[in-house]
Amino acid sequence: MLLFAILLCYLLGSIPSAVWISRAFAGIDIRTRGSKNAGLTNVFRVLGWRPALPVALIDFSKGLAAVLLGRKFFGDSFEFGLLCGAAAVLGHTYTVFAGFRGGKGVLTTLGVFVALSPITALLAFGLWIVVLLVSGYVSLASILAAACLGIENTFLVGGRALSAVRVYTIIGMTDWHSVWGRLWQHGDVSLLLFTWLVVVFVIMKHRPNIQRLLAGTENRFGKKSGQDLQEKASRRRREAAVAAGLDPDRVAILGGGSWGSAMARVLGEKGLQVSLWEYNASTAAVMQETRECDKLPGVKLPSSVVITSDLAAALDKASVVALVVPSHTLRSVCESIDKLLSESQCKARHFVSLVKGIEEHTQLRMTEIVQEAITGADSENVSVLSGPSHAEEVGRGLATTVVLANPNEETAAALQDIFFAPSLRTYRSVDVVGVELCGAVKNVIAIASGILDGLELGDNARAALMTRGMAEMARLGAKLGGSRESFFGLAGMGDLITTCVSQHSRNRFVGEQVGRGRPLAEVLGEMKMVAEGVRTVSGVMELSKRLNVEMPITAQVHAILFEGQSARDAQGLLMNRAAKNERE
Repeated sequence: MLLFAILLCYLLGSIPSAVWISRAFAGIDIRTRGSKNAGLTNVFRVLGWRPALPVALIDFSKGLAAVLLGRKFFGDSFEFGLLCGAAAVLGHTYTVFAGFRGGKGVLTTLGVFVALSPITALLAFGLWIVVLLVSGYVSLASILAAACLGIENTFLVGGRALSAVRVYTIIGMTDWHSVWGRLWQHGDVSLLLFTWLVVVFVIMKHRPNIQRLLAGTENRFGKKSGQDLQEKASRRRREAAVAAGLDPDRVAILGGGSWGSAMARVLGEKGLQVSLWEYNASTAAVMQETRECDKLPGVKLPSSVVITSDLAAALDKASVVALVVPSHTLRSVCESIDKLLSESQCKARHFVSLVKGIEEHTQLRMTEIVQEAITGADSENVSVLSGPSHAEEVGRGLATTVVLANPNEETAAALQDIFFAPSLRTYRSVDVVGVELCGAVKNVIAIASGILDGLELGDNARAALMTRGMAEMARLGAKLGGSRESFFGLAGMGDLITTCVSQHSRNRFVGEQVGRGRPLAEVLGEMKMVAEGVRTVSGVMELSKRLNVEMPITAQVHAILFEGQSARDAQGLLMNRAAKNERE
């Protein structure tokens, strides 16, 4: 009967309230989110207080009910109640219903002690609340509350022991056998031993938390960690998409070139529903049949990726629209979207620009074009993704890191979840201006790097070019309100290095051919893919003039490409400029 009762209470404690309720509320396995712990705190951080409240009530009730059941079935025996309570705590921590991966058992343990020793349990719980409010650390509050309970019950049992000694001491002689008998009879010894076993158990379960506390990296209650923010943001994005009649897992990639195809493969292999739009119907048909882009040979698209030349079909139900078209066609594509979708339909979607450039005549950045051309697109739902990411390598699944920027960090975090994959590590930023300018201006510097190759000027010259090119990028970015950190991050320095030295860089190739003396028109006429930097040069040049920002490298690239300046003369003009402080 005792074994049956203990097994029953273990199963009672095993009810995985956090796992089941998180599935019921949000359709997720809480053990894969946040801290990956199937406990109350993780449920609160990831899903909020509504699902956390029933989890708390169930966990507490499991411990309380186990003790009461044990005492009821065994003649109000304190020890039997204690054993059943202990079984419930073990069941909660190592639940048979969820792969023996449960929570830390703090609330279930509280329920046990409220049934066994309510006054000391409630005092310890009071300390838990105080420590949590003062420090913000749930783990610290739990550890100190457990230690407090151990000390309290030690004093409680010690006081009862002294009372028993006084009762069984006659003429200076103490009947210790009777003292111990009384303590055992009232369950005091069992309570004390169990309490300190729980203290050790709580400390052992919190060892990783203790290490983070000592290192200063433990999460504070109420303060969202980066992962917590992403969980919350992703959940809100999904809820908003469903409410608008969209599929939160459907992404429309507009642009069937190498970059769009590479991204389609990454997101398709991740399990998202991807529609890849190619404007040319015959090209789209060939891609649908061969499952690859002719500009990216050997990179096969997953069967789940739908390739179409019908823009409306590509946009249908898509909650995220990735814009991966050439910069000079972005405005017309956005205007087509605006004609197909209503303002509310556009506002419900997220638009992510993967286009690098500055519009020639307006000097607008790509996200500014999107917001101007699409009614319902604004800074809240228009983002940019940039960084060192050659399509040839992304498509082959080689490790790549990029950065996604939106002024609202929660929005950036939600989209970060979409564009995060095993081979694509995506960081987030709130500096749209800086990230976008980096992606545009680095292409100009890449053309200059190619010109150096054409002139065979060597490594010293390239190092100088990239360094001073970075200075130009940062000057322009600061003038427009960009963050300095972005220019020395992935979108800036990272992408600049890749574009200036890589064999895959189309902009560097154009510069190299021009540096060797070939006419620009001839070089561009032979290329299958677009070198965005050529069109960007004029836009950046006009922008620098309008803002009165000195950009000598950009000026000489513009002169070589469009004003008949020889590459060799441009080199001389740059080298013989007036001496300056390096910080200028």
